Amino acid sequence: MRWGLGLIILVAVVWRFWDYQNRWVLNQDQARDATIALYALRNSKVPEIGSPSSAGPFNFGPWYFWLIMLSERIVPTVVGPWIGFTVLSVISVILYYLTGGWITGILAAISVGLVENAPDMLNTVIVGWTSAVALWALWRKKYFLMGLFVGLSINSHFQSWGLLSLIVAAVVLEKERLKTMWRSGAGLATSFLPLLWFDVRHGLVWARSVVEYYTVGVKRFYVPVRWLTEVRDFWPQLFGSVTVGIKGFGYVWLVAGVVAIFLMIKNKKKIERFWLILGLSLLIQVLLMRFYRGVRSREYLIVFHGYIVLICGWILTEFYKLNKVIGVGLVVAVTVLAGWSNIKIMRERPSQVVAVTTMKKQLDSQFPGKISVYNWQESNMVAMPLFYLWYRENKIGSAEEKIGFCDANRYVCPEGQVLEMDHYRAYKLGDTTGFEQLTDKSIYYGTLYVNYGIKGGDK
Repeated sequence: MRWGLGLIILVAVVWRFWDYQNRWVLNQDQARDATIALYALRNSKVPEIGSPSSAGPFNFGPWYFWLIMLSERIVPTVVGPWIGFTVLSVISVILYYLTGGWITGILAAISVGLVENAPDMLNTVIVGWTSAVALWALWRKKYFLMGLFVGLSINSHFQSWGLLSLIVAAVVLEKERLKTMWRSGAGLATSFLPLLWFDVRHGLVWARSVVEYYTVGVKRFYVPVRWLTEVRDFWPQLFGSVTVGIKGFGYVWLVAGVVAIFLMIKNKKKIERFWLILGLSLLIQVLLMRFYRGVRSREYLIVFHGYIVLICGWILTEFYKLNKVIGVGLVVAVTVLAGWSNIKIMRERPSQVVAVTTMKKQLDSQFPGKISVYNWQESNMVAMPLFYLWYRENKIGSAEEKIGFCDANRYVCPEGQVLEMDHYRAYKLGDTTGFEQLTDKSIYYGTLYVNYGIKGGDK
């Protein structure tokens, strides 16, 4: 029903934009990537590759930067790229509604994992949207589109390699296997064309860097896991934390899911092929995660959010079909728990944007003209956000005023600061010894091509 979808969209928008001025995430990576996109637009450049991986000597695909640039064009304000990504989060809710129905739409609208990531702008975050499109395309049997967005997810971050299991599962379970394989394969290949074009012109440097990581670099990481921990702890708790923000609630989902499957078997109800493909794909991902060596940080698990929302939405829907009172009761309970967790997270995990913008305001009053920004060692958590804010205002330039920054949370900072806030220190520099100047060009080339030795003058 249209009014139902409209209400779900309204709920999704409210949760994602609630207290937005204090929630949009302006840390070092977000500021760096927004600066790169803005530099590209101002200098008529098109980034050929994406942001560098923190784990190895390779970069991801450029689609992420292209989305930032598009958002900047559509909403040309300081927070424009973040708004663009938040709107994509709302669109994801619509896709889950279209795929799983109105109960799944409600769950997607209030899901803690989706709401928490909505005001962020990172290559890991965009996986939430691209994977949602891939899952919707699977539902609609649009296999070229599915393959394309599986590829875009992988281009954005390699946490998405497991999405290839969607293609494998679809080929195995669909009747028209060859057609499914070549359509999804063609979409997948299309997503990698920009990286292929870059590699052809640079001696396959990107492909070699990825191979180096997976044959050598990955050995640097090892987090011991065992099957019991995986099945008993990791997966149930991930379901609970993503949906309602309570790890233990994952065991409620586990029991409810077993009951729903048992009732379907008992009543001899046919399971649609989509859910079989989704289930097989998730099973493959469970097997792959068992042998994943790295740290399981929250931002590296976003690729699973779509599976979790759709599966939990299906569980709620099955109970609603069985008994409307029980079904509505469960939906209300999940909504209340998720809402409570969302509010709690907003209060307990504030963005640093307030501290950064307050610091900027005070520095603007002391240095109203153009400035040059300098960084002590790698104090990018403070220097990069402030650089971005001034860069948007065209305040960065050759100037006598040299402002340096040091993050006292990480480094032993020099004395003589003119301002300190949240252990971030600002200096009026005469002698720049120990500080490194930040420029738009150094950020652009130093980030995009840091792994490949290409300088600004080489382009």
